[in-house]
Amino acid sequence: MATQEHHRGEEELEKALVVWNISNCPIPDGYDPFMVVQRIQTALGLVRRYGEISMTAIGNNLTQIPGGEDVLGKLSSVGISLKSTHNYQMDLTLWARRNRPPATMMVIDGHEQLRCLAPALYDLEDVGYTILIAYPQRHLATPFPRTFTNQLYWDALLSYKLEEAATTTTTTTRSLVNKCNDYPWSCSVCFVAAPSFEDFTTHLKSVEHEFREWDRHASKYSLDRTNRNNLPFGRSQELDLLLSQDMLRCQEILSQKGRRGGGGGFRPQFRSNSQSKAS
Repeated sequence: MATQEHHRGEEELEKALVVWNISNCPIPDGYDPFMVVQRIQTALGLVRRYGEISMTAIGNNLTQIPGGEDVLGKLSSVGISLKSTHNYQMDLTLWARRNRPPATMMVIDGHEQLRCLAPALYDLEDVGYTILIAYPQRHLATPFPRTFTNQLYWDALLSYKLEEAATTTTTTTRSLVNKCNDYPWSCSVCFVAAPSFEDFTTHLKSVEHEFREWDRHASKYSLDRTNRNNLPFGRSQELDLLLSQDMLRCQEILSQKGRRGGGGGFRPQFRSNSQSKAS
């Protein structure tokens, strides 16, 4: 009977999601990644009691964060999903569809990124989700359109002040589960799901990924891809080849249309081997 009540109590605890932009809120040098994860869980527990927790570390140039692959490997080893992406609003939406309120979402990111995401977070808060945000302290930061009930500075989360606050609150470190998305290692830039951590980091360092990142940048800012000066030649022979192929393709398109000058926003036809396998 006691066992049944215990399981029932566990089931009644709310589910929680943590999305952490580790590019904008990296682990400082000298900090133990495992300790930082525990402090994130402590901060979450101070706001709401939770049971099952899903955590995803996202960002761009993930292998170039402080600590690099060593930090990523430690995070992955405790069940944190890793995702190379520039936008995660859809991840929040999909998780919300699978986990109805009451439930808790914690988003760790830069202040400006959170300000852009604020309307979506307000909508989630209005329908019953508990929202907790954390961001680095900045002087002259643009205020949020509406005050969040639960917010803290990333620096405070990393400090001992949070641990002192936790002494008056009972919190339990929960096992992490990968339920934010369907893949523990993924890249939304290249639409690739890696089968292992090693394959994931290899992909992030590949010329295919580097090209896709540049392609995204060129499309976002409508760069003229027919102008050689706009292309990042000189990084590697492999990347130079892909850039040349793309430039020639764009020039051919303009030639066929009888147009002159630049016309930005061309999309490349290149397709990586890893993407082909994932299709």
